Amino acid sequence: MLRLALVLVLLMSGTAHALPLNVLCRVPGVHDAEVIRVVHAVGLSTRVSDKVMLAGFEAGWVESHMNNLACGDADSLGVFQQRPSMGWGTPDQIMNVSYAASRFFELAVKLDRAHLSPGLLADAVQRSCCPERYDQAEGRARSMLRQAWQGGPEVVGGMVYVVEDGDVRADGVRLSTSQDYVGRPSVAGTAVYARTAGGEVRTLLNGAWQTVATGVAGDPEAVLRPDGTVELFAVVANGSVARLSAPAWPQSPPGFATGKPSAVVHADGSVGLYVRSGDKLMATAAGAWREIATGLEGSPEAVVRPDGTVGVYALEDGRPHRLGLAWEPLGEGRFIDTVSAQPDGTVHARTAGGEVVTAG
Repeated sequence: MLRLALVLVLLMSGTAHALPLNVLCRVPGVHDAEVIRVVHAVGLSTRVSDKVMLAGFEAGWVESHMNNLACGDADSLGVFQQRPSMGWGTPDQIMNVSYAASRFFELAVKLDRAHLSPGLLADAVQRSCCPERYDQAEGRARSMLRQAWQGGPEVVGGMVYVVEDGDVRADGVRLSTSQDYVGRPSVAGTAVYARTAGGEVRTLLNGAWQTVATGVAGDPEAVLRPDGTVELFAVVANGSVARLSAPAWPQSPPGFATGKPSAVVHADGSVGLYVRSGDKLMATAAGAWREIATGLEGSPEAVVRPDGTVGVYALEDGRPHRLGLAWEPLGEGRFIDTVSAQPDGTVHARTAGGEVVTAG
């Protein structure tokens, strides 16, 4: 029965190519930082082995460079180029990175055998044309895995906050010891907020970490109002932007956003939100969303300039960009994760080696 079940599973998986052969399907040259975090978080939540986790990252790099592609060969979609016609799920399900990762890991656990390398295990799931390419991607996969445990920077008052090796640090000083934090921290006033791999948002107040929200899929964004209260936002598991601070409520429909929102406080005390929706930059004030720009590849960073206008920044193809009439590059340096912008236009970003520098 076990052999029959494995045969059925292999038939269901279909054949995947190493990167889409469809020339009309653009594959970025770098991975999507939010995609690797989601895949990593799903693997952690389902307690897969290190080998299975590495197989997932090798497969993700080979199939899509760890990007959630809305195209591919035939009807292939998503980070693992899974095919609806082969029983992987509906197109909407496959384009949900959490769902896609869950399906990959579920099958990988069933197919794992002691003699299989991570790359051959990835091929057993993907049934690709090029099985050798997965193990060839091991170095890249391990680099992405290290990054999945890291995030930032958040630069506030000259202090640099990052997540490194699963813990939150401020100017190199460890603020936590649980080793379960991922993504970029957020700071508002004297409070630090960070997300765990299990989808909790915790805050550091008076020397202790407290859980303030659960079911979160993206990094939190905390902003301090003039009256001293903190507004807290994040993308939750169903893809909607939510206000997590009391009173909590959804700020968008489900499936609307990915990544980390960015919030700014205007002179009148109102809060403006900026989020990534597909490749669109969307902004809201008083609950009405409008499209600001297209071609967005990472989470936006908005900041109020001294003249009261809002500047928006993001990493595009690993380079920091500023939004003007179009996305304008701020130099040729290559960085990972997100950028942290200051009101004077200074932008900070983190290199693949973990160093936070002024970018552009």
